[in-house]
Amino acid sequence: MEGIVCACGASALELYRSSKRLIPTLLDKPRTGKVTGLMVPPRQFLEDDMTARGVTKQPYHVLVDGNHGYNPRRDIHAVACYHPLPPRSLIKIDKGFWVTSPELTFIQICADEELSDFDIISLGYELCGTYVLDDSWDGLTCIDESLTSTEKIGRLINSIHRVPGIKRARNLIKHVHDLSNSPMETTLAMLVSLPTTKGGFGLGPISLNHPVATPVGQRRVDIAFPKQRVGLEYQGKEFHSIEAAGRDARRQNKIVGSGFTILNVWYEDLIDEHLFQQLVTDLFRALGIRKRIRVTGYRTLQKLLRMQLMPAIKAYGSNEF
Repeated sequence: MEGIVCACGASALELYRSSKRLIPTLLDKPRTGKVTGLMVPPRQFLEDDMTARGVTKQPYHVLVDGNHGYNPRRDIHAVACYHPLPPRSLIKIDKGFWVTSPELTFIQICADEELSDFDIISLGYELCGTYVLDDSWDGLTCIDESLTSTEKIGRLINSIHRVPGIKRARNLIKHVHDLSNSPMETTLAMLVSLPTTKGGFGLGPISLNHPVATPVGQRRVDIAFPKQRVGLEYQGKEFHSIEAAGRDARRQNKIVGSGFTILNVWYEDLIDEHLFQQLVTDLFRALGIRKRIRVTGYRTLQKLLRMQLMPAIKAYGSNEF
C-alpha cells in the first residue's frame, strides 16, 4: 500500500456526506487495517484528490503512517498511526485514495474537544441512521442503507487501543440508537432517551422506525416504546395539506388499531415551553410512568439540552419527513 492518501476524521465525514448517492457502493469496497504507505502528497495534489471527492474544508484531516514521519503543513491536520488498525478500519476508494471507515471516523471525531457531547451523539445518530446532512435544499438526503450501526461502532471501540477519542466514544455511543430517519427523529429520541443527568427524560428502551404488524401489512413508528406499545410520530409544523394530513391519519389508524398508542408531536410542541411541558406530561401518562426526577437542577439541564438541540429543531423541524 504505497503512496496512499487516507481522509480521516472531519474530512472523512465530509466525504461521506458528499457521496450520499454512492454510499451503498462505497461501503462494499475493499477494506484493510494496514497503515503502511499512508502519506501526505504535495499541496496541490492533495487538494485535487480531496476536491474530486467533495472534501473542500481545510485543513484536510489525513491519516499517516507515523513510522515514516511527515512534514507539518498548514493545509493538513495529520493523525499519525504507528500500528496496524483492526481489519476493515480503512476503505479503499480507488488505487491511491482511502478513507477511514464510518466506525473509525466516529471515534476520531470524538477527539475534537470543540464539539459538545450533544454534537457527537447527534453525529452518531446520523451515521447509524438513514439520512446524511448535506447542502441540498432541505439540508439532508435520505439513504437506503445506514453508514454503520451502534453495534459495529461498539465492536471497533472494544478492539482498538491508544487512539485519541476512544474513551469519549465509549461513553457516548451508548446514548445513540439505530435507524433514525431524520434530524427531527434524532432530536426527539435524544429528548426522551438521554439520561436525566444530561437533561433528557431518561425513558426507554426505545426503538426507532419500529416495525408494527397491521392487518394491511407492516407499518413503522418513528419512535416506539415497544414494552408499553406507545409511539411518537413527528408531524412537522401544525398546518399540512389536506392530502398529507389524511395520509398520515390513515396510516396511524392502522397502527393504533394494532394496539399502539400514538402521540403526535408538532414543531410547536418543541419550540413553545408550555406545549413542550404538556408533551412531557402526556408521554409519561401514556407510558403509565409517574414523573419523578430527583436530579438536582434538572429543569436547568433540560433547558440546556433543548437549547443545544434548538438549531436543529429550527433548521429541520418545519419540514415533515
